[in-house]
Amino acid sequence: MKKIFFSIILWFSFLPIPLASIYYGPPDGKNIIDIGSPEGYLFKVEKGVFVQTHSEDYILGIARLIEQLKRTRTGKAIIGQVSSYQPISLPTKPRALAFSDTRSSLQAIENIHVVIRPPSGGKRFVTEPLISHFDFAPHQSNGLGVPSVIYFDIENTVLIPGSSRAIEPAVALGHELIHARDYLSGGLPVGSQRIRHRAPQQGVNHIGEEFEQGDMVEFNLMLREFEATGLSYQKSVTKPKELTATRRQSIERRESLLQIWDEARINKTVSKADYKRVRTNIALLKSEKAVSEYHLSLELEADTRDMYWPGNMISYASVPAEMPSSDIGSAFSSTSGVLSNVKINTRVLGEHLSQYPNSVMLISSSLIEQQNGFPRLNKTLKTAIEVAVKLDRPIVFLQGDHFSTLSRSEQTMTIAMLEKSISSLGGNQKILTMVSHEQGELGGTGRYLVSNSSQISILSARDEMVTLEISESLANSSQKLLVSRLGGISFKPNVLPFQQRLRWSSLSENDNVTLISNSELPKSKKCWSM
Repeated sequence: MKKIFFSIILWFSFLPIPLASIYYGPPDGKNIIDIGSPEGYLFKVEKGVFVQTHSEDYILGIARLIEQLKRTRTGKAIIGQVSSYQPISLPTKPRALAFSDTRSSLQAIENIHVVIRPPSGGKRFVTEPLISHFDFAPHQSNGLGVPSVIYFDIENTVLIPGSSRAIEPAVALGHELIHARDYLSGGLPVGSQRIRHRAPQQGVNHIGEEFEQGDMVEFNLMLREFEATGLSYQKSVTKPKELTATRRQSIERRESLLQIWDEARINKTVSKADYKRVRTNIALLKSEKAVSEYHLSLELEADTRDMYWPGNMISYASVPAEMPSSDIGSAFSSTSGVLSNVKINTRVLGEHLSQYPNSVMLISSSLIEQQNGFPRLNKTLKTAIEVAVKLDRPIVFLQGDHFSTLSRSEQTMTIAMLEKSISSLGGNQKILTMVSHEQGELGGTGRYLVSNSSQISILSARDEMVTLEISESLANSSQKLLVSRLGGISFKPNVLPFQQRLRWSSLSENDNVTLISNSELPKSKKCWSM
């Protein structure tokens, strides 16, 4: 079986370990699910939580917010709840699914708990049930549960009514995920709570009467918003670590369904597997932690709101959102230290170079750091060069996308530095040959060496177009190709543009192409992309 080793490095904000892995390739029915929708594939960002979009920036934005949430007690609890809780059914009856009649397997669809989408049709910061048939609508509040969809805006947020302070995006996402938790557990609060509160700004009440800032206004607030906002905690009606009375009732309603399943198990009308799944999921409720927007705001040291005002009563002012940025973003504003956290897969690289005596290694200029006009070899590249030298394999210098932007002296010093490095490691190669790729043709003094090699190993920045073009050209030959794409030093750490992503995906299907992983990444920190 062909092995494809491929991983891209992303720099996420607020991560203890600033690395996360991205699955890159065609839909696999697990991390990328194709539901045959024009709105795009589903990308897994957490267990049970998927993002549906065509925008790589949107995937990255949601992933950053989720990582920010997971750094707090409440955020971690919320993510755990939406990841673990799932819709259940009555014995012998179907459970609510997010989609039906898709090209994906039933098991893949069953694992979809929450789908997050960009704003659409005027919906933003809105959570709704996501069901394949209207018959499942009652499940959102009867304890059985349904999947949900969140329409979320990462580009804009809103001001807290009556102030110039904005609701932080992570807090807003946490609020919507609490609604998703309620949908999944069949515990969406129904009804309303009578509220009497001083208006932070002018507006209109439920019967069309205008009120001014400072007026005492009475209105009915949907109980689900009262609960998600955490007003019971903020008004000290409920202790911070206790569940509200409404949430306890929802949990008791779901737990009561176990009695029906117990009877079905005794009567042998359900399978052991189905019974175990339902019992296990219901048991999770016993350890549920209290969560709310109020909890989250305190832990994130964000501004809190003392009331939830419905949008049909007051106008919310929209402002650009300040999304969390990478802690190490400064590394990309210069060209130093970018590869310091990248581990090259020397085992796979060595195996390929040794397996083919007539092999060659290409090193792209995009991986050579420039500090104050002087080139610098990172330890990662020194390791790769050492592997090639020990195996007595020639090294060819690949002129990357931005090599031509260097001054003549910088180009000369870069080449001389590489030659000196090869020599210092005991290499027999005295002169470094070079290759370039222009207008679909391979050029430079090393083109014949590359063209006549049975195997080529390429080391380059992950977002370099020259490497992609050369790889596509070589993939059409009988030559074996190994592509090792590392964190680039010249580009901001964005997810690959759509067209590049598709081209790399197509390239990975070739039998003579191997894409290798270059880092040991934490399995618990994943954002998935095509």
